[in-house]
Amino acid sequence: MSEKATIKLSLICSLVGLVTIYAAAMLARPKVTPIASLNNGFVGLRVLVSGQVIDYREHEEGHLFLKLKDSSGGVISVPIFSRTRTQMEESIELLDVVEVNGEVTVYQGELEVIPGGAKDIKVIHVAPVSLSSITEENVGMPVKVQGVISKREIVGGGNILLTLQEDGGQLQIFIPSWIAENGLPEMHVGDTIRADGWIQLYNGKIELKLTSASHLHLVEDG
Repeated sequence: MSEKATIKLSLICSLVGLVTIYAAAMLARPKVTPIASLNNGFVGLRVLVSGQVIDYREHEEGHLFLKLKDSSGGVISVPIFSRTRTQMEESIELLDVVEVNGEVTVYQGELEVIPGGAKDIKVIHVAPVSLSSITEENVGMPVKVQGVISKREIVGGGNILLTLQEDGGQLQIFIPSWIAENGLPEMHVGDTIRADGWIQLYNGKIELKLTSASHLHLVEDG
């Protein structure tokens, strides 16, 4: 066999090998399970679920409790315990898409998917919506926004009312006093912040209500 033919054969073999490895990797990767299909028959099994964060709350000991909803319409609880959370490189915000590989369990009659560690959690951050796009149709819905603080007021017993501006749009953010007193970052007029919460009407005005200090982030320049 000539040297040229030998080189050609080697290249073909290498290509076939790479294709085989890729195919094996794709087959080995677990498929995403529709959340709506989960039932008690899955308890004790590991599944891969992916959904949008429609609610989350923090425990005083650092645990994070998510609710994910996917295109199947199903909703599942995902507890991320403090030890796992401290190992995560990515933060999680309302409306982000989160992929979780974990064990199905039952807690107080509800199904949960519990990740074994930070490696079992992948986060895809969803961009904030434009302030000018928020209307009364969004009342009762969660949103994520970003803008520059143009006004900061203290109202009614220690509550904070921020006015955000962004590309001609404007939105007020209501921060209850119990949140304002517990770990909010220092904020001033001119700072850029990102916040997520629920849209509500107050005295006929649209505003975003913050439900936790962790739902507000200072955005560093650059």
